[in-house]
Amino acid sequence: MIKLYSDPVSPDSHRTRIVLAEKELPSEIIDVEDNDSPQALLDINPAAKLPTLEDRDTILFEASVVNEYLDERYPHPPLKPGSPAERAHMRLAVIRIEQELFPLYEELEKAGGKGEAKKKICDYFEALDTYLARQDYFVGDGYTLADVSLAPILWRLSHMKVDTAKWSHLEAYMDRLFERPAFERSLSESEQMMHD
Repeated sequence: MIKLYSDPVSPDSHRTRIVLAEKELPSEIIDVEDNDSPQALLDINPAAKLPTLEDRDTILFEASVVNEYLDERYPHPPLKPGSPAERAHMRLAVIRIEQELFPLYEELEKAGGKGEAKKKICDYFEALDTYLARQDYFVGDGYTLADVSLAPILWRLSHMKVDTAKWSHLEAYMDRLFERPAFERSLSESEQMMHD
């Protein structure tokens, strides 16, 4: 059985839990909170980087690497587009999300959802809303690992007091992501409470 060492509030861990749920893989999720790493995690990953995946003899960390591995090792349903060009675009999208959006979210979190950090993330979503006017998903015609990478941050926006009402295309996209049964199953108790 797959084991995933996961931070129940981290967007990185959340996106790997989404992949596990999408693929309906039997897995044991081991919550690691407040840097209180269990010895079993330290034994396989001394840096205790989360998420960490243990699949038989394979130990991996870094969410984007773990997610690509899961999609290739367990190919149904696929979370990558069919053509090489679209897969390359998806990988570029994931890299950009990690390099641009994740730091903005961390800055917003540190600022308590206020000030310049809030303005920066709102500017990002203003541009994303315009982009989503042309398509249902982030890359190509279907749900991919790029959407998986965006979903955890989007889920946390209301908790961070970011009002998305003025971005109709973004809100429709969020509805498509959040209504997926796998997304519901991926939520930790802490993440569920963000919208309760």
